[in-house]
Amino acid sequence: MTTETTLDRRSLLLAAATMLAERLDPLGLTEEELAQAVGLSLDEFSREFDGVEAYLSAAQLQFFEGRLSSVIARAGSMHPGFDRIRTAWTGYLDYSVQHAGLFSWLRRARQRFPALHEEVRRRNHGVLLMIQMEFSALKCPHPMESARLAVGMVLETVKLETEARARNDAMRAQLWAALEVLART
Repeated sequence: MTTETTLDRRSLLLAAATMLAERLDPLGLTEEELAQAVGLSLDEFSREFDGVEAYLSAAQLQFFEGRLSSVIARAGSMHPGFDRIRTAWTGYLDYSVQHAGLFSWLRRARQRFPALHEEVRRRNHGVLLMIQMEFSALKCPHPMESARLAVGMVLETVKLETEARARNDAMRAQLWAALEVLART
């Protein structure tokens, strides 16, 4: 098998994660179930991923990279400031809602595979530092504290919206109002 075939199969398996999230429970998921669900033999699946945890880890990483790309596409060329914060968070929230089934599946998978939490912690810390820089650019007197509160509010909004699988415009309006206050204080 060529490297191209392997990369194509791996990409296809990861692309199937959204469909698998609607059909399979990650808490009891086996390699055999994963392989069968995507039409591969167990050996073929095992050549791509070293078990269920490796597959879920790769799917989680792909989700995070997709969400980051969405944020960068929307806000990457904007100047620092409140509009960029709001635009970036909107991209973050919208991507999460658009992929709510996968988001929830991966969150559930972390109950079984606690090692998946490390990437979440790493990503959240990176977001915290980026938002701190945004608040610093706004001359906020307490940028780290404001960033911590902002990240907490956004994570709660993500949780609420992904559970409902829909935007919550009232929650977002409150989030934007709170972020404006944080940016000024």
